[in-house]
Amino acid sequence: MSVVDEIFRKLVRFKNGVTADYMRNSGISYERNYGVPIVDIKRIAAEYFPNHKLSEELFLRKGREMKLAAVFIDNPDEVSCSQIDNWSKAFVNTEITEAICCHLFCKTPFAAKKIEEWSENSNKFFLQASWNLFSKMSDADFMKKFLLMTAKPNFDFANVQFAAIQALINISANNENIKKHALTYAEDLSKSANADTKFVGDEVLAFLNEN
Repeated sequence: MSVVDEIFRKLVRFKNGVTADYMRNSGISYERNYGVPIVDIKRIAAEYFPNHKLSEELFLRKGREMKLAAVFIDNPDEVSCSQIDNWSKAFVNTEITEAICCHLFCKTPFAAKKIEEWSENSNKFFLQASWNLFSKMSDADFMKKFLLMTAKPNFDFANVQFAAIQALINISANNENIKKHALTYAEDLSKSANADTKFVGDEVLAFLNEN
């Protein structure tokens, strides 16, 4: 039995049809989904981490569990820009987009480049991805630059709105200087005539002003 098949057999032991149906009905669709809880996928993946070659083999397989396992097994130090471009083709729902960005791509030296690139994409999952990556940034200068660059963001999609809200809250958590910039940014958003943009600004302001 190959290692890939071994991992698959371990994963499907935790399949949950109710969870898979719920995800599908919530708009989180995959070509194949066994409903295995993330905590179990992470636990099994930890047995093989880090293994870049194995992760690439897993990601080629169809289905949610194998692709997510690939994300948690990969070695960020070996991820190339071309791999990011290839794997980003799997941005087809909120879960896989967030998982790939927040657990793998954010740990690579290409994160800032992709944030700028994807923030100008009209696809809702690439827009989400830019905010998912941004939520994990620690470079204060880049964060300030990005907020200035996205003065007129595209918040036409709910998944992008919530990714942006979470990102702005996250970057403010441990840096008072960045929090000031996030507050200013949110204040500008809240003044927008666009209801979606205003919603993001209001939500961020409500949270940051209470904390």
